[in-house]
Amino acid sequence: MARFHFQVSDAEGKIRRGTMEAQSLADAREIAHRRGYTVIELREAVDGAPEPVIKVQSRPASTRYHAGPAERREFRPSLGQRLQDMFPSQTVKGVMGLLILIGLGWMVVGWRTPGAPGRGSAARPAATPNLTALKLQVEGSVEIEGSNNVNDVQVTVDLPEIPYQQTFDWSKMKHPRAGHFVVEVQFESTRKARQLVVHARKPGLGEGSTDIVAIAPEGGHRGGLKILIKKSSKP
Repeated sequence: MARFHFQVSDAEGKIRRGTMEAQSLADAREIAHRRGYTVIELREAVDGAPEPVIKVQSRPASTRYHAGPAERREFRPSLGQRLQDMFPSQTVKGVMGLLILIGLGWMVVGWRTPGAPGRGSAARPAATPNLTALKLQVEGSVEIEGSNNVNDVQVTVDLPEIPYQQTFDWSKMKHPRAGHFVVEVQFESTRKARQLVVHARKPGLGEGSTDIVAIAPEGGHRGGLKILIKKSSKP
């Protein structure tokens, strides 16, 4: 075994110096690294040679901290190193492995899926909104002021309380007879519809609407609606 003089800094930046025994210079450097130190100077001690003098920069007396060189501190091994000195390395590794296994077991036992109820708590069903299903069939007729061509007319079913609107092209609607139409809307909503307005529009000419018509919240059939499309006064 050889002796080595060392100067190191710890995790807090404090300078430590002293002497250690090791098989080689590389072994001494490895020991310092394992103890969490940063090596500043490391050299083999020669019998009869004076121990190196390390100068420490002093701070001016005007600062809040003490002035003068830092006092000499003896080397103090860390808690982990003390445990290694007290117990064989295999024993320490075995204890650490056991603690890791206990921690993993505790995590597995206490693990639960996010949103799942914890131990001792009753499962709570997810809140479901109170949806009302509406299926409505609307039947009516369209008359155009100054024209008999209804092929490009658009019909819009409007439920203002939802609010909900759906527009149908004339070519995609059912026509029980000329000038008449039948459309259907179906959906679910947390609000209940009790009013209906139907709009009809002929591009480039004008539009018209029915009055407000009462309907059941569940929908049903609403017929006999008449819409007159008047020429728009806007240029």
